[in-house]
Amino acid sequence: MRSRSNSGVKLDNYARMVHQTILRHQDPVTGLLPGSSDQNHSWVRDNVYCVLSVWGLSLAYRKNADRDEDKAKAYELEQSVVKLMRGILQCIMRQMDKVEKFKYSRSTSDSLHAKYNTNTCAPIVADDEWGHLQVDATSLFLLFLAQMTASGLHIVYTQDEVDVVQNLMFYIETAYKVAVSVLPLSKP
Repeated sequence: MRSRSNSGVKLDNYARMVHQTILRHQDPVTGLLPGSSDQNHSWVRDNVYCVLSVWGLSLAYRKNADRDEDKAKAYELEQSVVKLMRGILQCIMRQMDKVEKFKYSRSTSDSLHAKYNTNTCAPIVADDEWGHLQVDATSLFLLFLAQMTASGLHIVYTQDEVDVVQNLMFYIETAYKVAVSVLPLSKP
């Protein structure tokens, strides 16, 4: 039996840290990560940032795979990434009617939400309580969806999902052209 290389031991330590701090909180059905242990709210931006460390570790395992267990660990990490990214995609897909409506109305009441229920993928707040375009969170999701796909992960499965991603691109294009008024901060 071969002994573990020094880089393999380091990767295993990182894998333990990633599991303890991130993956143990991942919802087994939706793949989303809650914002805190006492609320089941999942923010798109936070989920993408968290899964980047999992994805990076999977790439390191894939590059350093000198044993079958390293390949298995890379695959396991990659599937956690796919599950989370597909969870975000499912949340967004439930709002595609709003995306279509937004292209014409350009109203913040028709904009995407960026916070969803971890267990159900439903928006946390009503449309009239939101009012943010979420250009940054949606763009971040799209950017890393493309990067992860280019790295070999299969996140988008169907033509309907391809159409959703294309519509998100149109949403971002339109949202960048919308001027949003910012309310002045009240003085104490």
